Amino acid sequence: MRIENPYDKRGTWLRGSFHNHTNNSDGWFPLETVYRMYADYDFLAISDHDKITDLDGERSIPTVFEAIEVSSREPHMLLVAPPRSILEGYSSEFSIVNYQRLADVTLDNGGICVLVHPNRYFSNYWNLEDMLQMERVTGIEVYNGDGNIEYDIAFDKWDAMLSAGRRVWGFGNDDSHVYGQEKQAWNVVLAEENSQQSILSAIRSGSFYVSTGFGFESIQTDDRQISIRLKSNKLLDRMYKYVTLFGKDGRVLHEETGRITEVTYSCMGDEGYVRVSAYIEGGYAAFSQPLFINQR
Repeated sequence: MRIENPYDKRGTWLRGSFHNHTNNSDGWFPLETVYRMYADYDFLAISDHDKITDLDGERSIPTVFEAIEVSSREPHMLLVAPPRSILEGYSSEFSIVNYQRLADVTLDNGGICVLVHPNRYFSNYWNLEDMLQMERVTGIEVYNGDGNIEYDIAFDKWDAMLSAGRRVWGFGNDDSHVYGQEKQAWNVVLAEENSQQSILSAIRSGSFYVSTGFGFESIQTDDRQISIRLKSNKLLDRMYKYVTLFGKDGRVLHEETGRITEVTYSCMGDEGYVRVSAYIEGGYAAFSQPLFINQR
């Protein structure tokens, strides 16, 4: 048995969001204000609807990404680091052929493709059948923090795609438009350095987790065992945690609660994958990427 661990590498944990808007589309604020809202982030992408916003202006954020939210009347798709040539003959009309074409252009440029807010059932959501028809995507947005949380978590569709054999990563983003939507959900990336190339390389290999205020110190593997070290300090160690490990088809593999700082799990070999959900008092959480379990 072999456990594929995307966290088995050295690097620095970097915090950022890939899905954010300005008044160049339907956001309330100009780019400079958005930069100030995220002044302490390590990286940020600006993903206005059907536009690539110029990222000029003063900022303290070390790394910024051009991005675009492809916004049909049906599902939406986030493309980070697309080539500018993508706007030539651009159409946001939804069809698998058109969306796959735009995704391929971005992926071939070294960027990433994320199917966003797939469970936003009042508008712009993804049918699972369409998601599975997309042959090349980096991942799906499993947690969208724009204020509609009851609609914008999508662990069910993530498990469905993973269980169908699709190796897709889970993303957490703000989808920020107005004050109060910033810093609700973010991605914590284990990257060699704070640069576009290093961050995107880490993302493609799954070396990141989603956070809404909690986190992991490390996730390590040894033979059949997975060891999860939770964020730890004097305050956090006194707080109650709830940790669940999920496998294929969303099956609960293991649960632990209490004032814990570490969880270990011995794999049986039939899990398919193991992903970790860790909550702390107040509802803050961290969600790992899947560790794929290979029986050979």
